[in-house]
Amino acid sequence: MMYPWVGIILVGVVVLLFTASGGDYAVGRVWQFQRRRLGWSVSRPQLLKRFQRKPRFQASLTEIRDFVVNLQLATSMDQTLSVALQQAAEHLADRGVFGKRLKQHVESRLVLPPEEVIRGLAEDFRSDQLNDVLRGLEAARDGKISNVEALSWSVEAIEEAIKTGIEREINRAGITLIFPMIITVFGPALVLILFPLVASMIRVLTAFR
Repeated sequence: MMYPWVGIILVGVVVLLFTASGGDYAVGRVWQFQRRRLGWSVSRPQLLKRFQRKPRFQASLTEIRDFVVNLQLATSMDQTLSVALQQAAEHLADRGVFGKRLKQHVESRLVLPPEEVIRGLAEDFRSDQLNDVLRGLEAARDGKISNVEALSWSVEAIEEAIKTGIEREINRAGITLIFPMIITVFGPALVLILFPLVASMIRVLTAFR
């Protein structure tokens, strides 16, 4: 009966002989030749990059709202969306990660349509609100509505989301505080009620000793 470790040893010996004989080099040459022949130009760093998870940034709804408000104010004064984005990037440059990413997208996408800046931000922060802004601006670009109208509706929707979040936190805080409040309010009363009973039980137990 052949034990499993014997098979492992045989596999290891075959690998060592294959490496020592230069077989791995031959296989590598064949792979390079086939890749050139078939037009496969994916290098190892590029291949690894495809499987790397894109970093996800965090932004609060108030930061997103302030950004959209800046765009709304600028476009309401007949500024183009590109100019509005540049002004917003300068104004929000010191607003943490969101401001930094906004500035980077504005600087790196100057030759692209301004909507691409918002698309990049929406992908960075995985924000439904920014995706809604983008859809509104795309509708404005098609002539269905104006940029000011699209941005105004987005501001209203974001403010409503902020309000809903605050109400949810208030309700959650109320539920969390119920138990401590019960203990604080009724705890002393329970102590006053139970103290005589406990004292009587102690006296009874002491008398039977």
